[in-house]
Amino acid sequence: MGFGDISIPYWIESGHVLKICRVTGLRFWTRDIDRDTCGDTNEDPYTFIGNPIIEGFDSRGKQLKDEMRETFLGFFDSKGHTRIDPYPVIARWRDDIHLTIASIADFQPHVTSGMVPPPANPLGISQPCIRLTDVAAVGRSGRHLSTFEMMAHHAFNRPMDGNVVYWIDQCVRYCDELLVEKLGIEPTSITYVENPWSGGGNAGPALEVIVGGLELATLVFMNLEEDEEGEIMIKGQKYSEMKLQIIDTGYGLERFCWAAAGTPTIYEAIYPESIDWLKKISGFDSFLDSLDVKVEMEVLLSELSRLAGILNIDVGTDAEELYRNLSERLSDNGISISMDELKKVTEPLSSIYAIPDHMHAICNMLGDGLVPSNSKAGYLVRMLVRRVCRMKESLSIQASLSELGAHHIHTHLDIDGFVQSEEGILKILELEEARYNEMLRKGRAAVKTALKETPLDSRHINDEILFRLSEERGLNPEMVVSIAAELGWKNLEVRVGFTADMAARNALMTKVASKTKDRKAVFGISDIEATQPDFYEDTSALEFQAEVLHCIPLTKDMISGLTFSGEVESIPSFAVVTDRTLFYPEGGGQLGDQGRLLQDGNEYEVLDTKSQDGVIFHFTENPLAPGKVKGVLDWDRRKQLMDHHTAVHVVGGAARNILGPHIWQAGSNKGARYARLDITHHSRLTRQEIEAIEDLANNIVESNPKIRKEVLERSEADRKYGFDIYQGGPPKHNRIRVISIGDFDVQACGGTHHDQASNIGELRILKSSQVQDGVERLQIVAGETSRDHSRRQERILSEASEVLGVHSDDLPKAVSRFFEEWKSQQKRIESLEAEIVRLRTTGSGDDSVIVDGVRYVIMEVDGEMKQMMTMLSQLTRDTETPTLAILGTRIGGGKLIVACTEDSMASERHNAVEILNAISGHIGGGGGGRPTMAQGGGTNGDGIPNALKAANTLLGL
Repeated sequence: MGFGDISIPYWIESGHVLKICRVTGLRFWTRDIDRDTCGDTNEDPYTFIGNPIIEGFDSRGKQLKDEMRETFLGFFDSKGHTRIDPYPVIARWRDDIHLTIASIADFQPHVTSGMVPPPANPLGISQPCIRLTDVAAVGRSGRHLSTFEMMAHHAFNRPMDGNVVYWIDQCVRYCDELLVEKLGIEPTSITYVENPWSGGGNAGPALEVIVGGLELATLVFMNLEEDEEGEIMIKGQKYSEMKLQIIDTGYGLERFCWAAAGTPTIYEAIYPESIDWLKKISGFDSFLDSLDVKVEMEVLLSELSRLAGILNIDVGTDAEELYRNLSERLSDNGISISMDELKKVTEPLSSIYAIPDHMHAICNMLGDGLVPSNSKAGYLVRMLVRRVCRMKESLSIQASLSELGAHHIHTHLDIDGFVQSEEGILKILELEEARYNEMLRKGRAAVKTALKETPLDSRHINDEILFRLSEERGLNPEMVVSIAAELGWKNLEVRVGFTADMAARNALMTKVASKTKDRKAVFGISDIEATQPDFYEDTSALEFQAEVLHCIPLTKDMISGLTFSGEVESIPSFAVVTDRTLFYPEGGGQLGDQGRLLQDGNEYEVLDTKSQDGVIFHFTENPLAPGKVKGVLDWDRRKQLMDHHTAVHVVGGAARNILGPHIWQAGSNKGARYARLDITHHSRLTRQEIEAIEDLANNIVESNPKIRKEVLERSEADRKYGFDIYQGGPPKHNRIRVISIGDFDVQACGGTHHDQASNIGELRILKSSQVQDGVERLQIVAGETSRDHSRRQERILSEASEVLGVHSDDLPKAVSRFFEEWKSQQKRIESLEAEIVRLRTTGSGDDSVIVDGVRYVIMEVDGEMKQMMTMLSQLTRDTETPTLAILGTRIGGGKLIVACTEDSMASERHNAVEILNAISGHIGGGGGGRPTMAQGGGTNGDGIPNALKAANTLLGL
């Protein structure tokens, strides 16, 4: 995938020569005929620190970024490129990645595949990006960032159609002109290194642009796409040639700023105000004075950054080896500092550098409406939040997370393009810090259990333990180490690069999920034409005439590959394909239509409707013959589905209006009995919030806005409505159906909807439940099911009032009083049961006997398992009375529990599992447990007496 024989005339015209790097072996182009390294090796230090290579930029921080960005975009404006606005950092238009990781990600795969035209061609953009694969190196290397802007110019060529905007030669000309003529970089200091690129499903030859030891840009000439049948292998992935040839460039805005500022690290160039503030509130300068290190700090930091470029500090770097190398290199360069002193200086400084970078990513993610959680993209922002919490703790910073957020927003961001408000961002940060502190308190038991096999003097934790604690408990690695230290594991550290591995694992899971999301094809339909869907033309149409094309008997394999909802009354035997239909197939969370097919005087019930690749299947119990057929829709059910689907849109819009712009659809289901809507939200919903959403939704229904249904080209839909319309997930086609309920809610949706909102009637939100952290599920009824629900509720209230003999208004008080009395009686019953156990197992009763210092209690009880466990606790908790207890009950097919007092003569003499296995056959069952406690169940409760008798015999009692 190299350049091969590709002709680039500019190399000759500009005096560039081709070289082979003495260190890396890579091909590179340079004007310096004496150069023998490519500029990006361990022999090429940063030369711009203290000596900027881009002149004319005296500002720092946000102003420097704004000026540099405008310089770049303005240059390409003058070259005929259309400037477009950046996309969100949350990649809502894709299902294979969570975050926008490059400017080309804006256009993958819909534009790069040729399905959708680009928004402009050629175009210029400066795209905020977030990549967490290098997160462990942020703050340590002097150059790594988790969030950055990728300035880019793109051109999309279709050479087979004779449509070529520009290709490799012109791209190189633009880049060289920008660097040399616009930014004044010394021409001989620039090298262009040939190095293939791949990412986001595409690949191609590439040039890395190196100046002063720093990679400023990458020019990718994308001409390959991932293809499992492809013949080109790159980094273990197969590729094939694309129809398009795409100019995909990336110029690092922050790196250009660093090269223009010449500061010791990239962080001082782009976040100087935050770094100064963090140093002040953490007392860093006073801390340095207390160390009495005899080194000028700016000299030390400059030298460290130069060395970082050479040593390639990255996510896999061994920390101890790194410090040793740095200390030795510094000494070689005349800076005398011990390894311990170097650690004491750089560890807190790396946190001071990393915090503003992380806050930039966090604010961008929350600003785009993301809600923190323990999964998917929400996990990524929570991981960064908890890293910041841990860092500020290590620096003894008293400022809250929301105060850090407010400082960052006011100093480093323009939030005009955010969907979330500043108030909303700060509220989420406040909640997340509280959850972090709560998790530290609650996580002790989970960490203690997870580390029980880890020696106390260990330095590292097994990766799988950290993965599990993070994904199941929300405990990120730094939190685990902090809690572990309090529990006695004083030496534990997080492996360098582990956090990046976590992010990579998350990204891989997302990519794999996107590939397996589409259900495996059940039917072989290569010879079947797509069905004409008539259900969009008139959603109130009930009958249609069609032609039966195929009637496919369903095999066991086919049925196992299909999923039928609980509303399908029986498993079908045939799948009928017609040339056209009014039956809507299951999709977009809406269940398939039901009804009848009429042929030759016979009536066939349609149990369900599904589709595969445009072919619609009507599922029946009996076969139909090829030929004419009449279809009749179950209108009552279809109307109810339309009520629910339209109501879900209205409720979603109401939730966003009441709760905030972070509300995003995380899933939905629309059946005839009820609908559900899963929404992203940072807190549990209160009854008052649910009622406010319901009231607003009903107000919208009563105001009766027209429901507009339009089919648009995807590029037009993106331009007109933005990415918020993809509530149900990224579209798979070039043409998109968009549903607009007035100006209240707009979504891309393929379901069936009413023409007017008032057709819904009334709607109710029955309840809210938490599906997972950060996702609330609303159960909704609308139309006739809403009225049915109201009638049922009234009937239940009436019957309950009659039973209790009170007015319905007094029901809550009456029920509460009866419940409290019931609880009191339960406690009294448990107390009496415990007393019965005590009386039966003391004195000379038949249920208890003492042999050689061990008390044996073998008896049948009448209680459930919970009561038996209470009795066992009473019997075996006293270590001064070693006891072996065997209890049995006939309830539930027979239950047996065997237990003995821990660390006593009873536990030394007897194994509970062995005893249980010996006697459980009498109840036709088995069980298991541990040597001091085992339990089992069976199917023959009447065998309990024989089981207990066998226990007496076994023990020789």
